[in-house]
Amino acid sequence: MGLFEKLFGSKKLTFTDADLGNLESLKIRGNKVDWQMKKKFFATEIKIFIGGTKEGIEENQKQLLLKALENETTIISEAAIALREEYANAEIDFESIAKHFDVSSISIYDQGFELAFQEKKDPYYYFNVHFVNNRQVGVSIDG
Repeated sequence: MGLFEKLFGSKKLTFTDADLGNLESLKIRGNKVDWQMKKKFFATEIKIFIGGTKEGIEENQKQLLLKALENETTIISEAAIALREEYANAEIDFESIAKHFDVSSISIYDQGFELAFQEKKDPYYYFNVHFVNNRQVGVSIDG
């Protein structure tokens, strides 16, 4: 193990979940681990970020993710409502998620999750739709 791996713990951990498949560590802080994996969602492969420990992922977050993946149609419909509203507020015509955005990632938290969309055209903003109980509760926009 090299100096930086010892100092910063940069060695990747892997974990296989019976329901979700293979995950790889993204960030390790003591026993806490931010895990990542790829899954097909909305007809494209996206990154999924989920919390856990060195032993695996948090069960609560896993259940939130599984419910989101099972209800893809509802999630996309809810996201479209939120994104349409943001475009309307900016007085821009909104046709569809597929027309305007690429689905980027899902980040799971203890109370819900965030579904990130990147604009297909300049300025390529990220629109992060926040969900609780598989219903959108807000949007944040990152440049």
